[in-house]
Amino acid sequence: MEKSIEKIWNEAFIDEQSLIAPKVIDIYNQKSKSIINKIKKTYEFDNKGLLPMAGIVVIGGILLSETIIGTYGAFLILCLYFFNTKLLSRFNNIDVKSDNLTYLKNYRSIITSITNATKKLFIFAIPLAVLSIFILAYNIKETSFLSKYISEDTTFIQMTGVGLIVAVCIGIIGIIVFTVSTKILYGTLISKLDDIIKELETLKN
Repeated sequence: MEKSIEKIWNEAFIDEQSLIAPKVIDIYNQKSKSIINKIKKTYEFDNKGLLPMAGIVVIGGILLSETIIGTYGAFLILCLYFFNTKLLSRFNNIDVKSDNLTYLKNYRSIITSITNATKKLFIFAIPLAVLSIFILAYNIKETSFLSKYISEDTTFIQMTGVGLIVAVCIGIIGIIVFTVSTKILYGTLISKLDDIIKELETLKN
């Protein structure tokens, strides 16, 4: 029995789709790799930028006769570097054998977890680190730039109070800087990643 025109057209359409689908998937794979590599390089560059910052803090501390405080500040920055490195290592735990959509969803989930962890760092850890610097400066009382503002009548409570105010202010500024810098550095890339995920979900359905 001869095939109807409609049946022939449908079979041709299916064959065409079977040829197009792999090409479309390959295009999305290439786009995904490009976005992932850019995000990865940006994260690594952003984190490695803390290393020269630690060196600058040490040099600045020496120049201002704040050797102990400068060294302590550099130590805190290095702690932040290793903390970020540990967060970024989460990307290595993603199953690379999974399909592209699953991989991208897992990658996006880790980005969210890293962002939330960094926010908590700015809200709690960094203000506490700043406060600890004031407490250290009060206890060592070395002849330095900062010691000029610490008189003999300054009590531990007063010093802690000033440090707390400064810590809160730095915490607020830190959150603003983090939000703005994240949007500038990662906003476009993450938006493209979200678009690819949505498009792949649409194709899958």
